Amino acid sequence: MTAATPRPSGRRALALALAINGLATAPLLLTLPAQAQTAEARQTHNLAAGRLSDVLARYAAASGVTLSFEPRLLDGLRSPGLQGSYTLSEGFTTLLRGSNVELVHEGGSSYSLRRQSAQTSLPAMTVSAEVDEGGSAASAYRLSSARVGALGNRRLQDTPFSVSTYSREYMDNLQISSLADLTRYDAAVAASSDDQQSENALVIRGLSPDFDTGQKLDGLTLRSRASDLPLEHIERVDILKGAGAFLYGFGSPGGTINYVLKRPTEELTRTLTSQVTDNGQILLHGDIGGRFGDDKRFGYRINLVGQDGETYVSGNDSKRKSASLALDWRLTPALTWQVDALYANRVSDGGYFRLLPNADASYSTALGKPLDPIDGDKRLAPSWAFYESSHRTWGSDLNWDIGDDWHLRLAYRYSDSFRNPYLPGLFADADGNYSAVLYHYNNLFTSEGFEGQVSGHLDTGPISHQVTVGGASGRTTSSNSNGLVPSTTPLGSGNLSNPQDFTDPGIRLSRGDADYNEYLSIKRTEVFVSDTLGFGEQLDLILGVRHGTLDAKYGDYRESALTPSVALVYRPVDWTSFYVSYIEAFEQGAVAPDTAVNAGEVFEPMTSEQHEIGVKMDRERWSASAALFRLERALTYTDASNVFSQDGIARYQGLELNARGHLTPDVLIGASAMWLDAENRKTSDPALEGQQIVGTADQQYRLYGEYQIPNTAWVLSAGASHTGERSLDEARNIDLDAFTLYDLGARYAMQLGDTDVELKVNLDNLTDEAYWLTSTGYHSLSQGMPRTLTLGTSLSF
Repeated sequence: MTAATPRPSGRRALALALAINGLATAPLLLTLPAQAQTAEARQTHNLAAGRLSDVLARYAAASGVTLSFEPRLLDGLRSPGLQGSYTLSEGFTTLLRGSNVELVHEGGSSYSLRRQSAQTSLPAMTVSAEVDEGGSAASAYRLSSARVGALGNRRLQDTPFSVSTYSREYMDNLQISSLADLTRYDAAVAASSDDQQSENALVIRGLSPDFDTGQKLDGLTLRSRASDLPLEHIERVDILKGAGAFLYGFGSPGGTINYVLKRPTEELTRTLTSQVTDNGQILLHGDIGGRFGDDKRFGYRINLVGQDGETYVSGNDSKRKSASLALDWRLTPALTWQVDALYANRVSDGGYFRLLPNADASYSTALGKPLDPIDGDKRLAPSWAFYESSHRTWGSDLNWDIGDDWHLRLAYRYSDSFRNPYLPGLFADADGNYSAVLYHYNNLFTSEGFEGQVSGHLDTGPISHQVTVGGASGRTTSSNSNGLVPSTTPLGSGNLSNPQDFTDPGIRLSRGDADYNEYLSIKRTEVFVSDTLGFGEQLDLILGVRHGTLDAKYGDYRESALTPSVALVYRPVDWTSFYVSYIEAFEQGAVAPDTAVNAGEVFEPMTSEQHEIGVKMDRERWSASAALFRLERALTYTDASNVFSQDGIARYQGLELNARGHLTPDVLIGASAMWLDAENRKTSDPALEGQQIVGTADQQYRLYGEYQIPNTAWVLSAGASHTGERSLDEARNIDLDAFTLYDLGARYAMQLGDTDVELKVNLDNLTDEAYWLTSTGYHSLSQGMPRTLTLGTSLSF
């Protein structure tokens, strides 16, 4: 059977070809546009997910080649689509991966498909389920799939949880270097501080990620209190919102941040990037990667970063340096071994921990009315104050395709994170009178983990199964220089209209002091299994369970738990998925903070529950999602006597909306919104019952857009983010005003000889709005970023 040759604008003819493709009565021949893509030329594609036969037909049409095959050859096979730039063979290889079907070149622009024979030797491929090929501006920065913990590599359309993905191109185009910048246009995520003052901190749906296990590198725990892993070494970031014990292992339900490290590229990559801010901070970043050896069996990727100069805070300098190396070896076409290492160090001067509003400007935790927001570029702390952090991590992965439908992954990662604050805490009244107390101690956090996982596909009659079975073990430890209570030294008092540069007490600690006192050590041992049961093309039932043990060396407990997950995904049409899901989280007990009377007290483990109902839509030019969620976890708080307690339930429920796509080929729009109701429930303190959880905004809105000026290489961008009122006390007697920030940007691409050049400019906080950042569950504040101009250049050669 032969489909008519569609012209580039002949939508009816193409639709007819796709309709014929669904028939299973005869061989199918797709004769596509006459201007065929040459074998080595690259072409950008943005093909939506769907039946593999449909996606292949659209790919052949876009490439201008003729493709013939027996329709029954692809029965029941689906594809996540194709986004990005490919040669003709790369595109076909990516689409056919794992299908047990191979491409045959019949001559000229004619191709066919046939069942792969046992003797066929496939082109060598890097086996890395973490990497997705989408994420370009042409696809509205959308990624079609991601590795979602124990579920493995999964099409996001079929994932019954809310996951945000951030691609390398997105980070490059917006000149993003921190988590606070990365998530600025996601309404479900908010920054509570950034690394210009001390350390990054995020709030996801009103909760903070687990300090011990909330961050992952290629799926394994990376213990980092500062949350300032340099993003220049990262290919993409995936953020799971909400509970995820079954997916990622035991930990807080405050979401999981998974960094995907840059890996060797198929073709030679050489990029040099520079940035300079209006404050004079200069960044240089080099990135080189490729393959060598027989059949390109060996791959490498090297990234070096250096940054130095004044931050947006007047008189505050910051210096950071980092390096990463990723290697792989294709032992066979089906077996790949990967190793990697990363080192990073940062020192920022003149910052402070937090500003705590109180009534009398004394060194007291008694809450008072806050002062008006202070411009973000004003330095409030002494010039000699500093914050230092460093990270070291290395890992190894072995990936093996066992036959056509099964995959084995064995992975190990070690990391340590050094944190050295020499920062004041500021206690200020509404008139700006304040007292300053120096905190001088340091920490060393380590994590070590191993995971083994087997996943694959099988059928039992009409029901298909996507099965994952695995086990994991790991340990996280925390130590500091001085015991459970941090060392503090009073510095003096003044008024923040003219902050004092107090005398430096001259107390310095070395890295070796950080492991003097080990105060927390948690060992985790877990096994997990999941099965995605497919009932035809429309219905999936996802069942998963994780069993594990938390062994706390200093909490004096060894507890085991079974955390299930159940979800149903229904697709009435290929591009729309409705889902309902239930998942639990099991986490270590809370530890009383340094400022509490019972500092360092370790409480019993906690179990959380999350229910979510949602819908996801994914079309060729746009995608949208909505999620209605409710999460309940153990409530932790500090009472009027400054005693920290773990008592009652903290309930977070809300609605999250997201949309992203192209209104026209030249106009890209992304928008999101979240309405959140976060309250205390079932607490033994009647005064807290039904009160709002401190520091959470009840509504947040985000908007971002780009405009490609027709017939030019110019792209203009603009963004806006609105954060609603936040309460500093449970009774809502002290509220912080809402604020809205605006951003502008532009980029220009050109070619000089064999070098691709891109020029970029970003202006953040256009109106120079002064605002306070808040931290959920705490009564503390920090300044937000002022108006900041960043100029950047990228050279690829």
